[in-house]
Amino acid sequence: MIAENEIVLTYLLQLMAERGILDKLAFKGGTCLRKMFIGSGGRFSTDLDFTRVEEHDHEDVVLDMMEACEHPFHGIQFDIPGDSYYETQDGLSWGVNPTYAHDWNPSGQSEIRLQVSRRKVPTLPPLRMAQSPQSYFQHLPFDPADIMCLALPEIIAEKIRACYRRAKARDVYDLSEFAMRPLDRPLIRRLVVLKLWQASDGFDPKGLLAKFNDPTAFDWDDLRQLVRRTQVIDHAQITAACQTGLAFLVELDPAEAALAADPHQRDYASWRMLRNNLPISSD
Repeated sequence: MIAENEIVLTYLLQLMAERGILDKLAFKGGTCLRKMFIGSGGRFSTDLDFTRVEEHDHEDVVLDMMEACEHPFHGIQFDIPGDSYYETQDGLSWGVNPTYAHDWNPSGQSEIRLQVSRRKVPTLPPLRMAQSPQSYFQHLPFDPADIMCLALPEIIAEKIRACYRRAKARDVYDLSEFAMRPLDRPLIRRLVVLKLWQASDGFDPKGLLAKFNDPTAFDWDDLRQLVRRTQVIDHAQITAACQTGLAFLVELDPAEAALAADPHQRDYASWRMLRNNLPISSD
């Protein structure tokens, strides 16, 4: 069912792209990493996560989605249940839980979680990208649409923020896929500090690295259903990759360290200065 869901997500992305719904949103999160950067080597996911790229009325977007789901799309009937719309308590995110049905899964009980963050517009310019090719693409009745995504450094920074604030092993797994690859490390470190400050949180990079060393810090059952049954989940290898590959986070410059120690958002001027002077690599 998870594998089926992976393919259905491709159909839903296509439907939303063809209807222009994705023009207001930037794709991000674990599903984005798999579909846009890793391909079949990444874990499965049942979520679609986006950030707004421009101000919009979320009720209009939901209505557009409901209209798009009125008719079957290449044999799949999507639906937006009227009671599935929600807003987070802080009002900074909203979402819906589309269901789907098709010939060999007609129940309509299969569910996708779609969430849109309106905390801030992207820090880096989003990029419109082709989806990473997968073997089943040749059987699709359409050419998968290009999707506007957060830039990879910003996606990784948001994953680090998630690891810092919660205990889902899927976040650690996603980071381990990139931790040892060439990355724009100064930019990612700056983005982590900025994003945690926006979330009214400080940043203790040594505490995060210590968290990777704690075998009880993450819910590893959270990950089991998202990888192939034959795949061995080596907790130690995954966390070791993160500890080594993310050690650069402790190298905060004085301005970053000061903002990391300001969880109550008192120093907006410093946040704005750091945001306006991002250490973007010329590579």
